Amino acid sequence: MKLTIISDKGSPMMVVTKVARKGDSLEVTGQMMGAWPSKMYITPKEFWTCVLIAFSPGVLLYLLAYPFILIKSLFKGKEIKK
Repeated sequence: MKLTIISDKGSPMMVVTKVARKGDSLEVTGQMMGAWPSKMYITPKEFWTCVLIAFSPGVLLYLLAYPFILIKSLFKGKEIKK
């Protein structure tokens, strides 16, 4: 499974292929801009920032609206961008 983060132009900016614990940090493995393999690390201090971002009002509202967004896109015959 992979997570592709795309730009506003639709080109892949980052592809995350693996997230695992490494010591006290999280190791995020993937590719930057489709060309550069990379390993990035999230420290315990930065992890808290990730949690706060994940539970921000905008993300929570998107989570609640997601079933409707999915149904709407299926009725329009559009594929959801992955």
